[in-house]
Amino acid sequence: MENLADKKVLITGASAGIGRALALDLADKGCELFLLARRGDRLMQVEGEIKQRNKACKVHLIVADVRDPELPEILSGRTKEDIDILVNNAGLALGREKVEVSKAEDIEEMINVNITANFKMVHTVLPWMLEQKSGDIVNLCSIAGHYTYIGGAVYAATKHAVHAFTRSLREELTGRNVRVMQMSPGMVDTDFSLVRYKGDEKEAKKVYEGMTPLHAEDISRMIVFMLEQPRHVVIDEIITMPMDQGAPMTIHRES
Repeated sequence: MENLADKKVLITGASAGIGRALALDLADKGCELFLLARRGDRLMQVEGEIKQRNKACKVHLIVADVRDPELPEILSGRTKEDIDILVNNAGLALGREKVEVSKAEDIEEMINVNITANFKMVHTVLPWMLEQKSGDIVNLCSIAGHYTYIGGAVYAATKHAVHAFTRSLREELTGRNVRVMQMSPGMVDTDFSLVRYKGDEKEAKKVYEGMTPLHAEDISRMIVFMLEQPRHVVIDEIITMPMDQGAPMTIHRES
């Protein structure tokens, strides 16, 4: 199995949810962590949790927006152009309106965060991996990268884009010792729905009522499994849903 000790890992969206869970799990593996997110206070909390579990873990906090045009320069200064693993975790959905009544600013933000920032992050880090002739890239996608549903046209379109980008990237990097992998979860109980409904806790809670969703720790465990495979093994993609979900809108709920 691949030994992750001392691997330098860059995780975007690391202040909560899947990013936070993965940071904790990789700290247990002895990785050096570069944690990127907008919320500095939440990043500091994650750092504190990590230090409680592994005092020796090296943690570097990068308080920045993945959409910042100066991010490549910021990363070059902070990571010294030396990253072994990139986990493109930052992403979001906004609203459940049909297209004709959706908000233009929501469309723009989903495209900028889910597509443009994701692609640019790979564009920044990939040359460093090719220079050191080794690396792993994990893109967080979604079952929305395979399915569509009413009220999710733009979000699904962005995740279809990530899916296509990841597959093309994997083809381009065949034989160059950079593994490209994709994680595509269904319903995960994180801040995802709270963000989608713009802080409306009542609406966010309804998403998971009467069913058992996945948790951030479930997704983190699977990503660690992908990364720990022997070097010649690529887990191309993991598509995972809770038992109570059969498709984006096919959900079993207890009355």
